[in-house]
Amino acid sequence: MLEYIIRKNPKNPVLITVPHSGSYYPKLFKKHIKLDLDKIRRIEDYQSDKILNLIKKENVEILIAKCSRAVVDLNRSRKSIDNDMFNGVVIIGQPEEKKMLSYGLGVFPKIISNKPIFKTKLPASYSKKMLEEYYDPFHQSLSKQLELILKKFGFCFHFDLHTMPAKALKHFKIKPDIVLGNNFGKSSSENLINYIKNCFEKFGLKVEINNPYAGGYITRYYGSPLTGVETIQIEINRSLYMDETNLRINNMHYLQKIFSETFNNFEYSLKIAAE
Repeated sequence: MLEYIIRKNPKNPVLITVPHSGSYYPKLFKKHIKLDLDKIRRIEDYQSDKILNLIKKENVEILIAKCSRAVVDLNRSRKSIDNDMFNGVVIIGQPEEKKMLSYGLGVFPKIISNKPIFKTKLPASYSKKMLEEYYDPFHQSLSKQLELILKKFGFCFHFDLHTMPAKALKHFKIKPDIVLGNNFGKSSSENLINYIKNCFEKFGLKVEINNPYAGGYITRYYGSPLTGVETIQIEINRSLYMDETNLRINNMHYLQKIFSETFNNFEYSLKIAAE
């Protein structure tokens, strides 16, 4: 359940992941749900993978997850599990990402818009099957690509693409179009995040850094400048390209152009990155 755009001979160390645009819902998931699927779909980063459509394949590696984040959230730790969701113990010991679990948003989301997703508790076998079929392949593929890029270049510029609901930005007087997250400087250099910020700002977009999103599990886990991997989470305000109420694309072409200009002409100095 992954889509790969992998170059045989990459000319630069750029990788983009899209973990939340998937719209596939396996039968096992649908068997247990209480909510209507149209309500569950609102958790998707709706068609966000299409924002990358004008980027030339020779310019980046791209890894896109096809299964919905409502089924398995790839931007959570594998140990971000609430045993109370299951008939039986799934995780022994303390779970990770307790704050997200308290919101019902662990690796298996259980609440959307304050409403429970599932009819009843799930069988313990459910977690094993879903993790092995949808979580593990994504993270194994991502780890493999990072390893290959590091072997070839010695470093990697990894961008994790997401979209954010406009209502999550209601405390801003002027809502940002883009939020870049680098775990408050821990997952990338200041030089790289400023380079990407400038790329977006030259198109007139308003960009915030680490506010209100500093990066999820993928950013925190993989971003490690000391070992050569710089990871930046890119959050896009959904109002830029879609009608959130009706789940309908309005105008994606402008964003597609911005991303194609940015990554088809990626000129971040390799010399600066190596310093």
